[in-house]
This record gives sequence, C-alpha cells and structure tokens, in this order.
Amino acid sequence: MSEADVEEIKARLRDEFGGQGWSIVYSSKGRWWAFRGPMTRETFDATSDVEADCPEELRARLREVMAR
Repeated sequence: MSEADVEEIKARLRDEFGGQGWSIVYSSKGRWWAFRGPMTRETFDATSDVEADCPEELRARLREVMAR
C-alpha cells in the first residue's frame, strides 16, 4: 500500500469519525489504530483505542464502539 493510499484512507476515516475525537494511525507494522482522548471523568470508562488489520475492519469496529 502506497503512502498516498494510506493518507487517503486515513482522511476518509477522519472525515467519518474525527468529529467524535478519533485520531487515525497506520503503524509501521501494517496495523490500523484509532485513538481518542484526552478522556474526561465522564468518558473515562469509554473505549479510547481500537485496532484492526485493515481499514474496513477498523471502520466496522469504530461503528460498533460509537453505537454503544
């Protein structure tokens, strides 16, 4: 996957989930991550990170987290 592809995918995920405070990361090991924070007292028990093998899996997992 090219760097341009990664950046395009990250931008699409940020467009979809960035408004909820998620940052999207693609690691050098080929894993996809989403992190949100800083967490407040009200959100301390909420999920703050999600990982996946591919962007589609990350999108699905973020949708699950946001549906809770």
